[in-house]
Amino acid sequence: MSESRTARFGIDPGPWDDVTRWLVLAPHPDDFEVVAVTMKRLRDRGCELFLDVLTGGASGVEDVFAADWEAKTLAREEEQRESCRIFGLGEDRLRFHRLAEDETGHMRDDEENEARIHAILDEVMPGGVILPHGKDSNADHRRTYRFFYRWCRDRTSAPLALLVRDPKTLEMRLDLATVFDESEASWKGVLLRCHRSQHERNLRSRGIGFDERILSMNREIGQGIGAGYAEAFEVEVR
Repeated sequence: MSESRTARFGIDPGPWDDVTRWLVLAPHPDDFEVVAVTMKRLRDRGCELFLDVLTGGASGVEDVFAADWEAKTLAREEEQRESCRIFGLGEDRLRFHRLAEDETGHMRDDEENEARIHAILDEVMPGGVILPHGKDSNADHRRTYRFFYRWCRDRTSAPLALLVRDPKTLEMRLDLATVFDESEASWKGVLLRCHRSQHERNLRSRGIGFDERILSMNREIGQGIGAGYAEAFEVEVR
C-alpha cells in the first residue's frame, strides 16, 4: 500500500468537497460499516446518502447461525437495517437487490447483473460513489468495481469514485483518509457488531470479532499517517 501523500478528509481540500449526493455501492451487507465514520462526516455536512446492497451475502453465514439460504439472507438484511437505524440512515435510502448468484455464492459475472447495477447508478445519479477497489481477493468486490467501471466508460461525465481499503484489498494507493479517535472507534464498533452473523463467524474462525477485524485495520492505516485510526480510499476521477 502506497502512503506517499495521503490527504485528510475534512482538512485537505479535494474534489470530494464538491460532492453532495453519495451512493455506497455495497456488494454485501456490512460494507457500509467499513466506512461508517466517513459516511457520518458526509451526513453531518448535509450530503444525501444512498446505500444499495447488491447481494444477500448468505454464503458468509455459518449453518450454526441460520439454517438455510433464505434465513441467512434475511438475517443479514435485518443486521444491515439495525445498523442503519442506529446510524440514522432512513429506510427510504436503503435498498437490497439480491443479485443472482453463482454456484460459489458470489454475484454472477453476467450481463443481467451488470445491467441491474447500471440501472441503480442511472436512477440515483450520484456525484460520488463509494465502492470496493478492483484489486481485491473477493469476487463480489472485483465484479462490483468492473461493472461500475464499464458504466462510467460510456459517460462523458462520471461520478467521483472513492475506492475503499478493506481487509481483502490486495493493492491500492492511499489518496484520502478519514481520521478518527477512540470515541468514534467505539461508535463504529457498535455498528459493526450489529452484523452478528459476521461477528460470531470471526470470533470462531479468527479469534477476534468483526469489530476488531475492521478497527485493527483502521489502527494500522492511522499509524501509517500519524493518527489513531483512519479509513482509507483511493480517489478515482474520470
